[in-house]
Amino acid sequence: MTVLAVLTCCTKQEGNKAGKDISRDAYLQSLDSVEWQNSLITWTSDTAFATNRELMLLLDVLYRHVREEDFPSEVRKEEKWMSAYRDRLVAYYDSHSHGNDSISIYAKADSVLNEGVRLLELGSHWSTMEMIVNNSTEFTYERCREYGLLTQVINSCESEEAKKLVYQEWSLYERMLKKIGLIASNMVSLNYWGGSIVGPMRTASYLQILNSRREMYQTILDIIKGEGWDATGVYLENAERFLFDCCSTSVKRVADKSDLYDKESENEFLKTVEETNVAIRKLQPVMSEWIVIVDKVDNELTHDGSRHSIERAASFMLMKWASFVTDE
Repeated sequence: MTVLAVLTCCTKQEGNKAGKDISRDAYLQSLDSVEWQNSLITWTSDTAFATNRELMLLLDVLYRHVREEDFPSEVRKEEKWMSAYRDRLVAYYDSHSHGNDSISIYAKADSVLNEGVRLLELGSHWSTMEMIVNNSTEFTYERCREYGLLTQVINSCESEEAKKLVYQEWSLYERMLKKIGLIASNMVSLNYWGGSIVGPMRTASYLQILNSRREMYQTILDIIKGEGWDATGVYLENAERFLFDCCSTSVKRVADKSDLYDKESENEFLKTVEETNVAIRKLQPVMSEWIVIVDKVDNELTHDGSRHSIERAASFMLMKWASFVTDE
């Protein structure tokens, strides 16, 4: 049986016993080497798997998708995939009588993801590797939550032009995410060079970035619905300059530490410094393009009383990114 067949069989919500009966070893043996490396089941405890095989196998679908080489693909295609996967989370929620059935499908999906977080903590001793796995898994769930917010914003748009602009903004964000994620995680490595805490802190830095993005889109959704929002923030161009000033200053400060290490380690250290500088340079033109689109999104989605509020939400996100880069 192929791994796709195993996943399909084991995650159906139709009373199929496979999700409850398949062993962890049997599942892992069905994977090829790449699938094994990218599977959530590989990195989680026997206790978690034995406690709820069905949920673990369902979450593994998302975990492996986010680790595919072409993830994220074109935004609309990715949104469609995440929407279909969300339906599976909701089906799991409904079939297991999790309580209040009147809550939204997004809240139901989030409830199942939160159950997955608790499940992974079973049998955990919070070793360095377990902290990395937990952060990596939470990163996976955050990506699903992010696309849930995208869908809600798109569904709240009143015109096709607004939807087009939101998709453009999201596409540019995905490009920025790769660069700022590398910059922030590299700064962790440079500040704690050789330390055992680097792995957990690198993965935690990605989580911080995603959390700040989710806050931005939650604000956009609140603005569209007229439900009230926090207008904290500065002009977007100022936030952009502040972010890049913080990036440059942080790299310059750590670069002076290179002579503290032996020759081999110093060379690797300096390569990481250069890689970070390259990422900063590549981020700048993408962010400039993104700012133009954010302004258009603001004009399209806000009215007199909320004008520039999306811009301020975006600037607040950049200010948070600056703090992640400068954390020591």
